[in-house]
Amino acid sequence: MDTNTAAADISTQYQVSAARMEIDRFIIPTVTIFIGLILCFFMLFPLSAILKMSFFKGGEFALANFTLDNFQKYFTTAYTLRALWHSLYVSVVTTIIVTIIIFFYAYAMTRTTIRGKTFFRNVIMLPLIAPSIVQALALIYLFGRNGLITAHLLKTDWNIYGATGIIVSEVLYCLPHAFVILYTTLSAVDIRLDEAAESLGASPFKVFTRITLPSAKYGIFSAAALTFNLTITDFGNPVVIGADYNVLATEIYAQVTNLYRFDLGATISIILLVPSLMAFMLNYYISRKTFSMISGAARPVIPPSRPLKKISYTIYCGLVTFAIFLVFATVIIGSFVKIWPYDWSLTLSHYSFPSIAGYSAIWTSVWVSLIVGIVGAFITLVAGYVMETRKPFFKQPLYLLSVMPAAIPGLVMGLGYILAFNKPYYFFYGTPWIIVINIVICNFTLGILSSISNLRNIDSSIEEASISLGGDTFRTFFRIIFPLSRVAFFQNFVYFFMRSMTTISAVIFLVSATVHLAAIEIIMLDNDGWTASANAMCTCIIVIVLAMLGILQIVAKKTGRRPEGLVSEV
Repeated sequence: MDTNTAAADISTQYQVSAARMEIDRFIIPTVTIFIGLILCFFMLFPLSAILKMSFFKGGEFALANFTLDNFQKYFTTAYTLRALWHSLYVSVVTTIIVTIIIFFYAYAMTRTTIRGKTFFRNVIMLPLIAPSIVQALALIYLFGRNGLITAHLLKTDWNIYGATGIIVSEVLYCLPHAFVILYTTLSAVDIRLDEAAESLGASPFKVFTRITLPSAKYGIFSAAALTFNLTITDFGNPVVIGADYNVLATEIYAQVTNLYRFDLGATISIILLVPSLMAFMLNYYISRKTFSMISGAARPVIPPSRPLKKISYTIYCGLVTFAIFLVFATVIIGSFVKIWPYDWSLTLSHYSFPSIAGYSAIWTSVWVSLIVGIVGAFITLVAGYVMETRKPFFKQPLYLLSVMPAAIPGLVMGLGYILAFNKPYYFFYGTPWIIVINIVICNFTLGILSSISNLRNIDSSIEEASISLGGDTFRTFFRIIFPLSRVAFFQNFVYFFMRSMTTISAVIFLVSATVHLAAIEIIMLDNDGWTASANAMCTCIIVIVLAMLGILQIVAKKTGRRPEGLVSEV
């Protein structure tokens, strides 16, 4: 009797195991297709809506409706055409300035023995914790028509509005993004090449021009392409400090919100998409080339720098960090003084926001960002696990879809959501959930790349052991992969949270009378003349993001893997 019972139990366990394995066979393809469908529906579908609105009359897809009238009107109208040349001009100039500034900054961090490197690395990343508009607000307070420096210290009529203001604000905004690339590149290139050249009698200048620059050339080009893309697609700084100097991003917004010309807005979006795609493809190609220049034997030990070199680079990095500190100090102090720059008495009156939303916009941004952080970090980890570990048949198409959001400007994506989902049967339109979806999709690329990079550090034999012991996909992922990826998961969570709190371009078209976000309220407050309250809203966002970064530091320390400053969060 006992033998029969044992045999029955074994038979039952075998049947359960066989059924579980049969189900497990379909899990990976199902998850792969599901993620692919999400990206197609919430990324390609909105883009197709923009294409239809641009090339077909009334947005109706029919061969008889095909037209190029919108493009003809754009390129034959001097005012709108100027926006293209303005965008290209400020983007090229910003790219050149940022690449030069940040190369020497990254060089100081990786090739010299100056003191305070951790401090310098953290300060250069500060622009990431605030909306891009913070640079424009600070520059207006300092160099505007009634700026502290221009009107009160120098007594000059010159002001920073227009192309100059956009370029300076974009330079300050793009510094951390370019720094991450060049810091990684210069850190990975073998320093012994420089030492060998010096030992053979080469001068420091010749070593720099013949060894250092060529070895970092792909990183330089990649940082330049990223800077160009960020500048030409940015909306926050130009809309505040650009004045009458229109660029493509502000022109899209003006056509849609002021003139209700969705067809022209979609047309300009296509025009903006072209240089953005070109910059992305160049950056992607160069990034792959970069790995071939990196030596696996790169030595992190830096030989002691000469005193003059240390002093020079310390002063240089100090000037760059001073400019960043000045921006943040101006905005924060401006939110507490009564009337800038006449009455310096302290007050909290600017924090009683005169806008309709007020603190409810901050609360909405926080809970939306929390959901974005959780959803974004989880779905990118799952997608990375599927592509990197299980390597399904659809891996390459899914990877292509995953990196495409980096090439699409947020403003274009937001307009696409209006055109595609402004229908009664899309229940999420006009609600905070469309904002959650939009931000997750717009920032999907960095999340997936970070997850894949983390999964490559996990020994594949661990998963193989789990499977050999009878663990299915669900158990392996939640009991093995997820715990091993918890620090990377939380870093991705903070990244998505930070982007959700600070993004403007992607959601400017999606806010409504019932859904307000803090970053968008900054623009509304500034447009209504409440600049000090706009500074106060910026300060609130900065404090919230810093608090979340502090929590990350605590969690990472508890788990024994403390991230090194803000650089690790990007």
